[in-house]
Amino acid sequence: MLVLRPGALGDTLLAVPALRALRHAFSPLRLAAHAATARLLVSLGEVDTALSFDDPSLSWIFRDAPIPEIEPVVAWMDPAAAPALRHALLVAPSRPPDDDRHCARYLLETLAPLGIELGWNDAPLNVEPLRSEEVLIHVGSGSPAKNWPPTRFAAVIRGLEAPVRLIVGEADASAAADVEAAFGGAFLRLDHPPLEQLASRLAGCRAYLGNDSGVSHLAGLCGTRTVALFGPTSPTVWRPIGPDVHVMPFDASTASIVSRLTG
Repeated sequence: MLVLRPGALGDTLLAVPALRALRHAFSPLRLAAHAATARLLVSLGEVDTALSFDDPSLSWIFRDAPIPEIEPVVAWMDPAAAPALRHALLVAPSRPPDDDRHCARYLLETLAPLGIELGWNDAPLNVEPLRSEEVLIHVGSGSPAKNWPPTRFAAVIRGLEAPVRLIVGEADASAAADVEAAFGGAFLRLDHPPLEQLASRLAGCRAYLGNDSGVSHLAGLCGTRTVALFGPTSPTVWRPIGPDVHVMPFDASTASIVSRLTG
């Protein structure tokens, strides 16, 4: 089976429970998604093969022509943007249309017409942990509006009795610099880490703090004690999944967040 899941890191990870249900029923499972995340899921045994959603071999999706007779297709995307998907086995919107339930549970529920077992499974990914006593903090996200204020991050860091390391992706340099300025000093960093290395670090760290971001979704699914800060977006729909995830609002007290991270 070929599964089409456009989007970024977090969008792909929210599909993991549904991918597990599909792979139990249909194997081998091929995933077209965010390239680095799809490769990570192959390496961890969650799917069998993977390719980037923008791979040229998938150009047939956007033509009004029959699907190549290779494998059945499940697509979580707008069929209006991809005429060939009218021939797919199953097509559903990429998010709950009414934003009334969690996206991961919605994706699993869309598979009901296939008649397969739909048990919920958000067990941690099989990541080899790199153990440390560090609290890893990702102060960025896909949108500045989703970023907690730098002064609040700095206040939490002052309250932690643990070493801290910042996760700094390609778009996070300014946000990280603002937090360091608010704190009055620089931190150790994970600069642009490969996804496999980041997953190992997250799986083995003491705790993780971040905004509504793909990195927070990865932390949750690595089994990390994860504190995710939500402001303008809805945790009802977008909270990270995993066994030790704690969602806190932007107006939560510094003390309560420190307690969640260290308790």
